[in-house]
Amino acid sequence: MGPIATTVAVGCLAALRWLLWLAAALLFVLVLVQYFRGDQDARPGLVALVALGFLVAGCLSGFIARRL
Repeated sequence: MGPIATTVAVGCLAALRWLLWLAAALLFVLVLVQYFRGDQDARPGLVALVALGFLVAGCLSGFIARRL
């Protein structure tokens, strides 16, 4: 890859990292709201698992951006 393509890829991966972390934070807030409301039909455990996946994907995206 050329220098411009690498710069664009790093910028996009860094932006993706922040978006994934933001989505994970919002999902964790949703889990807390569901827990305090006692809403068992919403399956907060599954939502927490998805939030954890978003957090890991964000970390992986940041790692790849630093390696480029």
